[in-house]
Amino acid sequence: MKAALFDMDGVLCNTQEYHNACYAEIAKKNYNITLDSSIEDKLKGVLRNEGAKIFCKAVGIRPNKENIKYISTLKNNLYLKKIEENKDSLLSKGTIELLQKLKNNNVKVALVSASANAKTIIKITNIEKYFDYVVDAKNIKKGKPNPAIFLEAAANLAIKPSDCVVYEDAINGIQAANDCDMYSIAVNVDFNKTTFTYSKKIADRYVKSLDDPLCYKGLYENLFEKADNCSLFIFDAGNVVIENIHCFNGIFDQYNFTTDQKSEFIKDFNFYTAPLMDGNISTEFFLNHVNKNLNLNISGDPFYNYFNPVFNVKIVNLIKKLKENGKRVVLGSNTFAPHTKKMKEMGLFDLFDSVYVSNEIHHYKPNPSFFRHILEKENVEAEKTYFIDDISENIASAA
Repeated sequence: MKAALFDMDGVLCNTQEYHNACYAEIAKKNYNITLDSSIEDKLKGVLRNEGAKIFCKAVGIRPNKENIKYISTLKNNLYLKKIEENKDSLLSKGTIELLQKLKNNNVKVALVSASANAKTIIKITNIEKYFDYVVDAKNIKKGKPNPAIFLEAAANLAIKPSDCVVYEDAINGIQAANDCDMYSIAVNVDFNKTTFTYSKKIADRYVKSLDDPLCYKGLYENLFEKADNCSLFIFDAGNVVIENIHCFNGIFDQYNFTTDQKSEFIKDFNFYTAPLMDGNISTEFFLNHVNKNLNLNISGDPFYNYFNPVFNVKIVNLIKKLKENGKRVVLGSNTFAPHTKKMKEMGLFDLFDSVYVSNEIHHYKPNPSFFRHILEKENVEAEKTYFIDDISENIASAA
C-alpha cells in the first residue's frame, strides 16, 4: 500500500463527541428534546447541511432551507467554541505515532473529511505537516457514502485507489472506501453497538484505536527490509498464492440447486467448516448430510472437480525471490482434503520448503495452536517469522 487516507472526526481526533454534544445541546435548549443515541450514527461522516437536515427531522421541524441554514450556523458556532476550549486534548490515542511512522516510511497521507473545519483542526492540533493533501467539505459536493471524496484524494496523491488504505469510524465512510476498491479499516467503533457488528463484516480490518499494530502491520512494510530480521515466511494459499478458489457455483449449476438449497448448503458448510478444515470429518460425511438434509443426490468429489485455482504470479515470484535470498518459506493454510489434493497436483506445494495444511496438521486458523504448531516444527521464534494472509482475523491471531 502506498497511501493512507484518514477521516478526522472519531479517527484522528476525538471531535465526533463534540459534534454529538452540540446537536444534543441544541435539541434540549431550543426544542426541549433529548436526542436518541441512534441519531449519532446517522450524523457521522455527513456534510454540514446534511447533518442539519437529519437533525431537523429528529426534532420534528421542517428540513427546509431556512431551518437547515439556521441549525448549521448555530451548531457550527457552538462546535468551534468547544474545539477551542478543548484544543489540547483533541488528538486520538496513537495519532501522532502512526502519522510519524507513515511519513518515515514514505507513505503518502491525506485527510479525507466531510467537515468544513478540517483544515482548522489539523492546524490547531499541529498535525498539518503530516498531510500531503486535504479533502474537506469545501472540495466536494457529495459526502460519504459517495466515494468521490476518496477518489479525489487518490487522484491528487497520484496513487491508484487499490493502493490506498482508508481509516474510518463510520459505516458511510467504510462503504465509500469499499466502493472504490480501497482497503478499509474500521477505527474506534463502539463494540457494544450493532453498527460495529456491521462494520466488522464490511471492513477489511477493525481496531479500537490508532495505536493498534493492525493499523500498520502487513500493509506498508517493505517485505525485503523485513526479511533481514526474519528467518521464516509463512504464506496462506487462497487469495494469496492462488486465486479463483471458489467452487460452489459449479456445484450449484451441476446439481440444479434452488435458491433455498443454495442458502441451506452455504449455512451447512459454514457450520461444518472447522471440522472439515481440521480433518475431523470427511467430505463424504458432509455430502451425505447435505444429500439427506436438502434432498439432493450429489456424487463423486465436487469439491475437487469444481476447484480450479490459478497461481498469483506476483506472489509466486515473490516467494522465489525470498528463497533466492536464503529465506525459508512455508505454506500455512486452512483447507480440506479435496483442495489439498488439487493444490498438490497443480504444483503449489513444490514452491515451498515445507507445507502445513489444516486438514493434515489438525489445527485450524485463527486458532493460535495453528501458528504454534508451525513454529514448533520449524524450531523458530515468533519474532523471526513473517505471516502473509488475506483475512484480518488470522493476522490478528498470528500477531
